[in-house]
Amino acid sequence: MTLLDTMRSPAAPSRRKGQASRARFRRRLAAVTVTAAALTAAGAVTPALAATGPSMTANNGSVNIAVQGPNHSLRFYWAVNGTTTWHRETVAGAGSTFSAPSMTVNGNVVNIAAQGPNHSLRFYWAVNGTATWHRETVAGAGSTFSAPSMTANNGSVNIAAQGPNHSLRFYWAVNGTATWHPETIAGSGAAYTAPSMTVNGNAVNIATIGFFSELRFYWALNGTATWHEEHVANHVVSAPSMTANGNAVNIAAVGDAAPPRLLFFWAINGTATWHAETIASTDNFSAPSMTANHGSVNIAIQGPGTRLRFFWAVNGTATWHPETVAGGSSTAAAPSMTVNGNVVNISTVGTFNQLKFFWAVNGTATWHPETVAGPGSVA
Repeated sequence: MTLLDTMRSPAAPSRRKGQASRARFRRRLAAVTVTAAALTAAGAVTPALAATGPSMTANNGSVNIAVQGPNHSLRFYWAVNGTTTWHRETVAGAGSTFSAPSMTVNGNVVNIAAQGPNHSLRFYWAVNGTATWHRETVAGAGSTFSAPSMTANNGSVNIAAQGPNHSLRFYWAVNGTATWHPETIAGSGAAYTAPSMTVNGNAVNIATIGFFSELRFYWALNGTATWHEEHVANHVVSAPSMTANGNAVNIAAVGDAAPPRLLFFWAINGTATWHAETIASTDNFSAPSMTANHGSVNIAIQGPGTRLRFFWAVNGTATWHPETVAGGSSTAAAPSMTVNGNVVNISTVGTFNQLKFFWAVNGTATWHPETVAGPGSVA
């Protein structure tokens, strides 16, 4: 299997992507998706998040953001790099969406997955430059009990989500078809949060929190339905975030100490030896979002006093550098982060249910805020 290298990145990112870069891209293994599910395990660290978190991707000259809108709708926003004009589209109307979404793009199509009504799993896609969203049902009622995670590469799209009885489910479909193939990765008691998924080379990687707050890692080779399980750590209570690069995999999550700790784990490809680091220890954490670029890893998370915090470390070191992206009352949900070129982008939800966007040039600690959508725009 191919994991990823312990990459850590100080603000090495991207600013927005041209038109909603959209590619109806589906396959069994894929490139890294940056998605943050605002779900945490029972008894977890964030008492009452005001909203579900967004999902963000970057491609070409624009940034794309998907988020659950008012009345359980699904909304999509995009802006051209270097501008502050955000364009809004309604992907699906009231009663359609009951979780944070996950989004990925490839070629000329954008893909979005979310939990639908009656615990179903829905998939939406639109061709770049159009506002026509096509809907598919990946799995029917009673199938899905968390926000999904999605990746895409070559000719397929992959989706992972928590299934019934805290099982872990996986779905894939070949590009251009609406035939979704289900797999059970692990049975009852395997998943108590939304999963995180990434792929590299010829394997797919999935992380989630299992019974007794255990952080678990699963991988399978492309084209097989044989999933291999690894134990990463105990006492982990938030949904994880995962990224892959080179020859290692990185996972970030929140531990259950008092106060809660932001934790980082990494393992070299082909080994089951996980190395743990404590990034920070403080109150009021959400699930994190993580990206890797060049020689560093970046992590964004809701900090104390509903601040938005950012941490980065250079690959091969355990020295984490903290930054405050935005002050108190700025962040009421798990953030989403993406990088491209020399800029890092973070999207989150404010305490008045507004959708916010922040960007900073690599190597600087100056964060530029933007309001994507005003108060009440997020469910």
